[in-house]
Amino acid sequence: MAVDMRAIAAAAGVGVGTLYRHFPTREHLVHAVTGTDLAELAGAALPGGVSAIAGLRRFFTATMTHLTGNKAMVDLLAAGSPSDADLARCLSHLTKIGQEAVDRSRTDHTLATDVTAHDIAYQLLGLIRIAQLIPDTEPNTIGHQVDLALRGLAAK
Repeated sequence: MAVDMRAIAAAAGVGVGTLYRHFPTREHLVHAVTGTDLAELAGAALPGGVSAIAGLRRFFTATMTHLTGNKAMVDLLAAGSPSDADLARCLSHLTKIGQEAVDRSRTDHTLATDVTAHDIAYQLLGLIRIAQLIPDTEPNTIGHQVDLALRGLAAK
């Protein structure tokens, strides 16, 4: 997060010492602010009644649209390391969604045969990093980036 802790304290109407007593580091503050969003992401699911690739398109687009509205969340997910507990839980959940898509694709054949559940999870995490970098987060930009990522996962 690029915002200075002093600026956050001033905006909240508290002293810097008070802010640091509650949140010893910027990361602690970000975790407190984004905890609800991580819980929402952990509860997200692959839409039913559609092909694997169509379900991933809906899931990726909905997730990206939700996350781009919360810069702190995007920064947390993009900057986290796999050893970070929140990112590990998120990656585990995304891998389960990826496995559901891979299993669905065994019937509908819409994903490339070498795509794994981890590939799908890492594609979404890569999109989150892209969301952090692109200045224009209009839905068309998100949709375009999702389409580019899904082309690499789609059956030929």
